[in-house]
Amino acid sequence: MDYTSGSLGRVFVARVDHGEDLLAALVGLADTEGVAVGAVLVLGALANGRMAQGPSTRDLPPIPVFSAFEDGRELLGAGTLLREEGRPVLHLHAAAGRTGATSVGCLRERADVYATVEVVIFELLLDARRFADPAAGFSRVEFGE
Repeated sequence: MDYTSGSLGRVFVARVDHGEDLLAALVGLADTEGVAVGAVLVLGALANGRMAQGPSTRDLPPIPVFSAFEDGRELLGAGTLLREEGRPVLHLHAAAGRTGATSVGCLRERADVYATVEVVIFELLLDARRFADPAAGFSRVEFGE
């Protein structure tokens, strides 16, 4: 395990509206506001989305198993925003449910808002970033210089 400590910076509360791309909106907000590191909470609904729902095997690098939905689902999620090569990268895990069936996974590529999604971003004042780790097959968090 590796870790660092820091303090809380600004707090953003945002509304993402019907038809907007949730993932692009969050990355855009972080980029516009210069958020280097942040914690994200989302609450609302998605019209559709695509999720990675685990690896096909427990080997590294992982081969993700994807699922998609287009039926409108309630949404509850948490994630991180960290810079990789100078640009904000969102890692957002969420539960998306409808009529008793819930999918949980990492939202990727597509997440169009249905009605509205409320967002809280906590800016974290600490030294952290993402870096590509070819051996692991994904981007990892790195602390310090």
